[in-house]
Amino acid sequence: MNIDIKKIILLPFILIIAAGLRIYNLTAISLWHDEAFSGLLMRYDLGEMLYRIGLDVHPPFYYLVLRIWDFVFGSSLFSLRMFSVFFSILIILAVYLFVKQAFKNKNLALFSSALTALNCFQIQYAQEARMYTLGAFLIIISSYFLLKALNKNAKSPLLWWGLYIISVSAGIYIHYYVFFSILAQGIFVLYYVFRESKFNISLWLKNQNFQLAMFAYLAAAVSYLPWLKIFFRQLSQVQESYWIPAMNIWSIPCTFYKLSTGAGINASECASILIIMMIAITLAIIYFLKKNKMPAKWLALSLLIVPFIASIAMSIKTSIYLDRYFIFVSGFYIIFICAAILEIKNKFIRNTLIIITILGSLISFGHYWNDLDIKDKPGMAKAAAHLNQEVKPNHKIYVGSSFVYFTFKYYNKTPVQPLLFAPGELLHFSGTALLSPEDIIKNFEQPQKNDIVWFINTTGFGNYQPEVPNNWIKQQEKGFQDAHPYQGWIIITQYKVQ
Repeated sequence: MNIDIKKIILLPFILIIAAGLRIYNLTAISLWHDEAFSGLLMRYDLGEMLYRIGLDVHPPFYYLVLRIWDFVFGSSLFSLRMFSVFFSILIILAVYLFVKQAFKNKNLALFSSALTALNCFQIQYAQEARMYTLGAFLIIISSYFLLKALNKNAKSPLLWWGLYIISVSAGIYIHYYVFFSILAQGIFVLYYVFRESKFNISLWLKNQNFQLAMFAYLAAAVSYLPWLKIFFRQLSQVQESYWIPAMNIWSIPCTFYKLSTGAGINASECASILIIMMIAITLAIIYFLKKNKMPAKWLALSLLIVPFIASIAMSIKTSIYLDRYFIFVSGFYIIFICAAILEIKNKFIRNTLIIITILGSLISFGHYWNDLDIKDKPGMAKAAAHLNQEVKPNHKIYVGSSFVYFTFKYYNKTPVQPLLFAPGELLHFSGTALLSPEDIIKNFEQPQKNDIVWFINTTGFGNYQPEVPNNWIKQQEKGFQDAHPYQGWIIITQYKVQ
């Protein structure tokens, strides 16, 4: 078979494999707090939905696009997560287009696409009903549009600049970390124009790329004006209090380990592994930068490191550094690793490293699912199924933590409205944007003699173990372990009031 035909066939094959890996066990893990937030928002009318999004900490575009998806495909867990799977597959296609345009190397484009398809970190967030894959896709595809727009030989530069404006404007309405990637793109634009105009100000002002880039960023800024007031309010909320732990010297190495394997690591026990890994990654990047002569390598580098620098700077007061937010740089990290390997002239070493990276990705995928042990960790899905079967119309359901209140509310098929027990003030990041006064109880005075009360709680993040009244007699208690450690166990206790 002709080599070019093989390459044409290979990309669809990669996309099919990627789809299979992402759909595998797609609904096996119970919905968690953030996903429940996405799913429950779809139940409001559009105006109410936008109002409640404004009370949260994220922009609205993901939810608006998800609403269209929900209208067409429904709000089942499979449907909600398939939205993320769909854009995760588009990420792979975008990586191919970006690399092919940036480095004029189809082999590198295919290898980068293949490793993105197999990357366990990418697969994990393809299986979450959140905005991460949509945001990552827009960053990579906008970078492709930017390279096409800057190319002097482009047939329709205005078309590419227009597509760049649209993708950037959509991106900043997806997640605030996208701003860091746009900053990285802007830095590359300045570098690109500097190559053409040096320090001559008049040449800068006459430079078509500079003019169109400034117009593009101005247009994106104008598109953001309707959201600006809400952005500052959300920013103020986050700076005042947020749940993300403070950074330490191992935060970045641990992130790169997770980007590589999809798994977490104990830095105190595996410091030597992290140090060796960071040295290897640094050397690989330097090696590629030295060997490759294409200017687009600086765009890829900027898109890799600027979000880290910006997130560190923004975390000085209140930490916003979180591993999952770096899915927005994951594609560029993979590109650098693939590019460094393909630059190696020794065929045996090059092919060995290709095999190691592919096998390593597959092993990470298997290890990920083996560690989750989903058969014995059904979580809220099984807990809710138990309640859906047992709860009668005259029973009461109370929930002790907002971090499981919304997950149960998503699964709830009982005739009873669950109520959140919250005697004190709730923190904004606990999901208060979706709460109404009628959802909350401040005490346990409501139940009367002979009432049956079901109490749902968690041992995981956000757990709160209140004391129930002495006249509540425990009838039964069941526990359902969730797949992820931070979600702990879902504990359901049945009481009868004496």
